[in-house]
Amino acid sequence: MKQVEQIIELLNDTSFPQVVLLDGAWGSGKTHFINHQLINKIKEVFSSNIYFFSLYGISSIDDFRDKIISLSMTEQEEASVVAKYFSKIVDGAAVNMGERGVGAIINGVAGAYKYKLYGELDDCFLILDDLERVADDKIIKNILGECLSLAESKNIKVLVVANESKLSCKDDIEKVFADKYKFSFTHEEIVSILRQEYDVLDDQLANELLLNITAVNSKNIRVLKRAVVKFIRIKNEIEQIKNIILDQALSKVLSYVIRICYAKFECGFSKEEIIETVETIVLRKMTKNEEEIINERQQKLESILDDSFFEVSEKLVIYCCDGLYEFTDLQQELKLPVKSSLLDAMMSVWAQNKLTEEEFAEGVKLLEGFIASAEGVTLYKWFTACDTYIFMLDNKVIDTSRYSKESLIKVCTNVEIQRFQIPPKCEGIEHDFRTNFYDQELNKIYFSKKERINAMGEKNRRSDFSQQFIQSWNNVKNEVYQSFMHSPIYQMINEEVIKEALTCWSNEEVFQFVRFNEHRYRFINIQEYFEPEIEALKTICTMLEQLRAELGFGLKVASIAGLRNCFFDAYTRMENNLGRNNPEESTS
Repeated sequence: MKQVEQIIELLNDTSFPQVVLLDGAWGSGKTHFINHQLINKIKEVFSSNIYFFSLYGISSIDDFRDKIISLSMTEQEEASVVAKYFSKIVDGAAVNMGERGVGAIINGVAGAYKYKLYGELDDCFLILDDLERVADDKIIKNILGECLSLAESKNIKVLVVANESKLSCKDDIEKVFADKYKFSFTHEEIVSILRQEYDVLDDQLANELLLNITAVNSKNIRVLKRAVVKFIRIKNEIEQIKNIILDQALSKVLSYVIRICYAKFECGFSKEEIIETVETIVLRKMTKNEEEIINERQQKLESILDDSFFEVSEKLVIYCCDGLYEFTDLQQELKLPVKSSLLDAMMSVWAQNKLTEEEFAEGVKLLEGFIASAEGVTLYKWFTACDTYIFMLDNKVIDTSRYSKESLIKVCTNVEIQRFQIPPKCEGIEHDFRTNFYDQELNKIYFSKKERINAMGEKNRRSDFSQQFIQSWNNVKNEVYQSFMHSPIYQMINEEVIKEALTCWSNEEVFQFVRFNEHRYRFINIQEYFEPEIEALKTICTMLEQLRAELGFGLKVASIAGLRNCFFDAYTRMENNLGRNNPEESTS
């Protein structure tokens, strides 16, 4: 109520005509504040008639006056008084002028009476909303002048509600307003308002909402209402999914929706900008050069979409921005957390704190057994178990009954990689980025082991991929597009494999393969992505020249020539960008 008291204090100051500006951004809750808090206090303090209306659509000063007059009298009062005012002359007018003449007289009499009422207007309170939405600056100036005149000559107080930053007539504002009050709700007040309107926001979701709007400093109630409405629809669907950890899932999705809507509707980022940032946020954070010039707009968007956004589905961005609900499997598309075993629960601090003392004690034993004897599991899961155990030791959650920190680090160092699964696909750069264990020494050991496992997996995959590649481009193109559009690949494929593939493939497959590569290298800083391919591309170019000579003529020969030129251009550009002196070669 502090804001109410401060505004009342300004309106009580009689040292200047009482015309006060309530300034606040679009969507900040000004109208809500007036309707739910301020008007009742005005009635209590001033005992005045209050006329509250929007100036949107007012096209002249006469419109403005008519609006005040119409609010100052009820329909019954207007009909009764106006009828009495001209009843004495209606009969004579009807005889002498006919029906059309009577209508003109009635309109004239009604107009005269309205302005008589306006002249007698006194002892009231005007609240004028949306000043910035009046289309013409001249009309705005006239309205402000009229407000000042009413406040100076009558016992009338005026509160004008506007977003001052959108008004251009600054001089008039300075002349008219005795005081200005900069309005905004606190984040806590905004959450309270939203909870009153949407009863689905329980304590947990309200806390999550507060955390997110505080983090991005969002105070636009209209945008937040839009976000909450979108969240409610997804919430209703999530609640129907079995085996979901509901509180975690809802908190996660609410955070995503709030931040996407804030970026789109409050900060003005486009849907395309948001999608592109979501798709590349991990890569940029890993490859960012400290000396590069930071794009402030991009930096702002990345600060809104935090590190967790690498998991966000493009469908969620489209839904938040355009309202198109295209989800088919929310659990998979939003990567919602599912209920897990006791062992899995022990690997999450969140889940641990939901366990009973008995469950936790049993979970510690399971965790120790898993560390000691698990085989055929992923390296990441096993190291997560070890990292969790170290965290619990460091924070005195458990004692050193089976492992000390030093002994467990030794176990991690000496563990044989044969105990772990060989990944069927390369985990890739995204997984490396988000792997950040609590214990940094363990973190280093993990990546050392992971490098060895990936090397084994890579050898297996390379053999399998080569066989599929030779058989048909159609066999591998989806994997290549998804995994290697911006990742090096040709250093892993022997030039003889490519030669055999090109020989076996149809003309169309060779043509499509060339198109893929031309698009793949079609940007400036390709060396940042494909430098490991440079020597392989040189060798492949030599092979392609020989293959073209062997084949002689045909559609495939033309495509192979295009492929050779594409590869030559790629490695030449990379070497030039890296500052290497590459002797010119013929591109014929």
